[in-house]
Amino acid sequence: MYVNDYVRANKEVIEFVQNAVPGAIDKYVGTLDYATARFNTILLKLSQDPLGADEHGNEIDECFSAIQNFHEDTKRYLTWPYFLKPIMALKLHWSGTTQIPKIKFLLEKINN
Repeated sequence: MYVNDYVRANKEVIEFVQNAVPGAIDKYVGTLDYATARFNTILLKLSQDPLGADEHGNEIDECFSAIQNFHEDTKRYLTWPYFLKPIMALKLHWSGTTQIPKIKFLLEKINN
């Protein structure tokens, strides 16, 4: 996948974050906002260095899938019945503590 393909695919996530109504899911929207911003910064830096993009290709795919999965789970959290929300909240917590930090680590790796 090319850099511009990732950006186009993340457009839906960015629109979701911009149109989110303040309230109960602020922490999930905030996580998506930070993760997407960091991922776009990674893509910007790697677009200037095509060899680095090839070197970090697998990590970029993992970060992209983490953002997409977190986005889908956040949308599910909004639509699921009240008694099932704790299950999705646990899944979002797991994803936010194990998958999303990979984006920050990749950004730090690329900056150094």
